[in-house]
Amino acid sequence: MRRLAPPGPSLKASVPGPYTLSGRLIPNERYPDRYALTEALIPIIRKELINLVTAGCREITVDEPSMSCYAHREDPRRFVDIFNRTVEPVLGKCRLSTHLCFGNYKGRAIGPRCYRSMFPAFLDFAVDEVHVEMASREFAELEVIAEISRRHDVAVGIIDVKSYHLETPADVADRVRRCLKFASAEKLSFAPDCGLSQTARWAARQKLKNLVEGVKIVRRELNLAD
Repeated sequence: MRRLAPPGPSLKASVPGPYTLSGRLIPNERYPDRYALTEALIPIIRKELINLVTAGCREITVDEPSMSCYAHREDPRRFVDIFNRTVEPVLGKCRLSTHLCFGNYKGRAIGPRCYRSMFPAFLDFAVDEVHVEMASREFAELEVIAEISRRHDVAVGIIDVKSYHLETPADVADRVRRCLKFASAEKLSFAPDCGLSQTARWAARQKLKNLVEGVKIVRRELNLAD
């Protein structure tokens, strides 16, 4: 793992969570429903997290997009319990984050794009940072980052991975300033809405470049070191 990682002091990894993985499997006599499948997967994911920490990984994101997509029709507290039992072995041993994602199947969301049904329950996730999508939703519910920032750090998606509009550095800077109205600079980081696997490389590279340049504009305004 260290041999394949880019130079730097910290290894980072992303791991799909058990509830999301369970959605790729078909219930059967032994595992009659999705929750039974999830419970069977929890120890497997726990072992993966332990192995990552043992290998020197100090930043891990546990991705559970299915929880975000189905929170509107399930009990979100049940999702919190599943998540927290999954990450329990590595609490305090690495920096943990999760991404409240609405899906990106073929460049399209797969769930209702609304955070209302997730909170306040999802504030009880045992993580250091919560990532939320804002760019593709025209920054609807941006005020939720104030609520999250009282308990966790917040990574805000300010680049739309589902659009081929190339946000300029000035666009990015304006979006960062909007976020700063709801959370302090030390609690915030900025990212694309979701992964860039569905976005053409030419667009992905330029979007990431402009993201960095736009954040630097505001950091200079705040006299923060680049």
